[in-house]
Amino acid sequence: MFKSIFTKYFTVMSLIIVISFVAMGGMQMLFSTQYWVEEKENLLEENTLSLAKMTAQHTVQDENDPNQYNIMGDRLSPYLSMMADAIDATVLVVGNDGSVILCSDPNLTTANATLSSGIQAKMDGSRFFEVGSLGGFYTSRQYTSGQPIVQEDQQIRLGYVFVSTSAGGLSEYLMNNLQVFFLSALGVLTLTFIALYVMTYRMVRPLRQMAAATRSFGAGDFSYRIPVHGKDEVAELANSLNNMAVSLSSVEGMRRSFVANVSHELKTPMTTIAGFIDGILDGTIPEEKRDYYLKIVSDEVKRLSRLVKSMLDLSRIDNGELRLKPARYDLTEQVCTALLSFEKRIEEKDIQVEGLEDCPRVEVNADFDLLGQVIYNLMDNAVKFVDAGGTLSVHIERRDGRVYCAIRNTGGGIPAQEMPHIFERFYKSDRSRSLDKNGVGLGLYIVKTVINLHHGEIMVRSAEGGYTEFEFWLPDTDLSTR
Repeated sequence: MFKSIFTKYFTVMSLIIVISFVAMGGMQMLFSTQYWVEEKENLLEENTLSLAKMTAQHTVQDENDPNQYNIMGDRLSPYLSMMADAIDATVLVVGNDGSVILCSDPNLTTANATLSSGIQAKMDGSRFFEVGSLGGFYTSRQYTSGQPIVQEDQQIRLGYVFVSTSAGGLSEYLMNNLQVFFLSALGVLTLTFIALYVMTYRMVRPLRQMAAATRSFGAGDFSYRIPVHGKDEVAELANSLNNMAVSLSSVEGMRRSFVANVSHELKTPMTTIAGFIDGILDGTIPEEKRDYYLKIVSDEVKRLSRLVKSMLDLSRIDNGELRLKPARYDLTEQVCTALLSFEKRIEEKDIQVEGLEDCPRVEVNADFDLLGQVIYNLMDNAVKFVDAGGTLSVHIERRDGRVYCAIRNTGGGIPAQEMPHIFERFYKSDRSRSLDKNGVGLGLYIVKTVINLHHGEIMVRSAEGGYTEFEFWLPDTDLSTR
């Protein structure tokens, strides 16, 4: 059966509180009983000792037997009765043989009464205390204290004095205490349960909101936000879930954009390829123009191939499978080699190349293939967007423990509002869409990722109608030690 955290927490805490109160009540009853008995024992002992001394003073020596002492009961009786009434007790004066000599309670039949042998055995000259019926002498439980009657001059024990009071008063005392405790506990428990309910509800409410949020996230709705109150662990968890929702929303947006862009990039060349091939097969395209359209189909196939390669690179980046294989080599030579691969396009656009004649030999620690892809992509962009008869400049230098490489081209430049998006996946500016028919918008994203893997940084500077410059730097250190 499902039980909410609220139910379990409230039940457990309630049980702990109730058990604590029961234990506290039990301890109070125990201590109250102990206190009551000790008070009775001290009171009875004090009076018993006083009565024993008084009885010893009211004894006279027997005229016929100097070793025999007689208790003057007629003189002692008024004192015993008065003291017994004062402390609500019964006083017994008993001889050494256990026979009752005097009794303060006229309702007790004490003629020829003798205490039991068990009680007599305890009359050994020391003080005596028990909770019981004094060996059956009383019909109900009594607190009884006893003291020997000692003739001080001769140190002779004359008998025993017993003072007894009913033990029934303890029950009434405990019931009164229990009643007061119960009423007090009932009020305190009521307030405690109300406070516990409110506290538990407030503590569990954020968890319920988090559960609702996770269900919303699971359904694909990342707009739900959990209200955050305070600065405790629950508030920190709520903040984390809200931040996760923001991240998931961003990732979901990127995913949808990714799927849309890939679909668009795949659909365009495939539509072109299918249309031209169908035209060739059904004779719509005349035979003398087939080579022209087959060249277009070939370009579109190559475009699809570049897209698939870029997608594979992107997958390796996202999966963390892109690993550097650093080596030390001449960066200037690598830039010159890459530039030679664009020789035909440079001549066709009459581009003037500057800076290579002044570039020093600069060695760098980097992954040769990955950095080669970076340089190729930047060169491809520069050649693609430079204006006819324009200038392409290359600058390489070592400065402040870093290796810098800048590739600059004259031309239309990049609008300021598009600069923050240049390195995003599948992003193509409006100018790129008109000038770059074969690009897929992944080149600069891969460039930035590779530079970041080298612990470097890439920057872009541009002026509309003037120039565009991409500059990156790499640390001049051994990457294998990082």
